[in-house]
Amino acid sequence: MSCRELVRRCLVAAASGLVATLVLWAFPYREMCTGPACLVIAMFVVPLAVFGAALIAYVLLALARVRPAWPVALAGPLIVLSLVTTVLDLVACPFPLFCAVVAGCYVLAALVTADALPRAWRVALASPVVVLFGWGVVLPIVL
Repeated sequence: MSCRELVRRCLVAAASGLVATLVLWAFPYREMCTGPACLVIAMFVVPLAVFGAALIAYVLLALARVRPAWPVALAGPLIVLSLVTTVLDLVACPFPLFCAVVAGCYVLAALVTADALPRAWRVALASPVVVLFGWGVVLPIVL
């Protein structure tokens, strides 16, 4: 894979992440969160939204001929989830900043899953995400 193809892969991944975010932002599940309904939203609707974002991103990546598309589509929402649960405050975060974070997460997913980068670079890029995911997602579930 040439450098030009790697840049194209990253740009397509960022665009598909942004489109998936905009589609999910149009879904009115935030208005349903009142009282005890927030627990149902957190347990069922949020995982479905994450899966929906992965599915939308997969379709867009496959249409743009990013091969393989499924690792980028699955890793993108997981990286976003790891940042949202540890570093990013969604209440105080403006929407344009959140869009930039999502685009960056999908670019990181495209880089980590690309064969053009050496294995050492992919491990170095993925290691902080694994730590954040373990800290913000896995640890609260286990404890």
